[in-house]
Amino acid sequence: MRKTVFLILLFLLIIFSGCSSQQNKKEDIFKSFSNISEVLYKEIVVIGEGISYKDAEANARVQALQNIVGMKVYSQTTVRNYKLVDKKILSKTYGFIKKSEILEKSEKDGIFTVKVKYYVSPEIPDEDYFYILQQMRKPRIGILIHVFEENSLKYNFSPENIIASELTEKYGFNVVHSNELMKYKLKSYNSIDLSKELFDFDVLIVGDIHSKYLGEYQGLKTARANLDLKVYWVGNGKLITGMAKNSSGADITVDGAINRAINKVSSLISDDISMEIIKKWMDYLANGLPIRIKVEDISTEEYKTIENMLKTNFDINSFSYIDNAATFDIESTLFTDEIYNRFFIGYKIEYQNMLFLVIK
Repeated sequence: MRKTVFLILLFLLIIFSGCSSQQNKKEDIFKSFSNISEVLYKEIVVIGEGISYKDAEANARVQALQNIVGMKVYSQTTVRNYKLVDKKILSKTYGFIKKSEILEKSEKDGIFTVKVKYYVSPEIPDEDYFYILQQMRKPRIGILIHVFEENSLKYNFSPENIIASELTEKYGFNVVHSNELMKYKLKSYNSIDLSKELFDFDVLIVGDIHSKYLGEYQGLKTARANLDLKVYWVGNGKLITGMAKNSSGADITVDGAINRAINKVSSLISDDISMEIIKKWMDYLANGLPIRIKVEDISTEEYKTIENMLKTNFDINSFSYIDNAATFDIESTLFTDEIYNRFFIGYKIEYQNMLFLVIK
């Protein structure tokens, strides 16, 4: 009898202990998810615009995702104003936005505006991250690299092709193989006047590679290559960024060793220079693009009218009027096509890229 009672009590004790354990597990899981919510999700507030409330909310959601990408690019957890992509990547927002709350709604002149609070996760996988970067509206790029072997300028396209491949395949840049650049292939790129040359790209990467044979080591010929790159805006000629790297190479022949060193240093620098261009581009998109507008064949009165109009709508860094032509350097969150459609629709376009507009 006592044995039976003891077994019953033991059985009940095990049941209650199990229930308590399950309850503790549930509480632990709840606490765990609570911590994840607090630690991994960031609260941001964005404003979206569109031709309907639905369109405005979609625009806001895309902006929220852009903040996630910005956090990863800059290795920061703070929220900044990134303006990267369009609604083609809207499907990528699901899974990285935990919840949303519409704070304000308004409509004026057919434009709907919403202010939304989102809780976003910065832990975006590389696959989605690079897809979004590829969908960015980005400047077209031209590349010109001079290769010197033992101080002799060579006709070598290998470094340009290596860097172009990184820019296009990984980050989705449009690299332009310009015939206009070819005339500088065996000339100093310092002779290029970016304020006058009407290239069919927006950004120019220029650089010098100096390679040298070092001698023989363990039965192989060895060489070293130094690459110095600079990146400029076409139109105003301003420096975007620059960097330098070096690397060595070995082969059974002298030419092979030099080529290995050249290719290796080109590969080493290609990812770093790509990310620097992305970062600068994102900063400009958030804080103001360096736009140059040149208006030809205008009178002094027209010049003053345009100057006042631009001062009303943009921050102007510099302006001039020489020989019936006006040049304005402004900061704008609009690209040149949007500026033209809003303010210069009656003028004829002579030349246009993303950051440089020539009209008359």
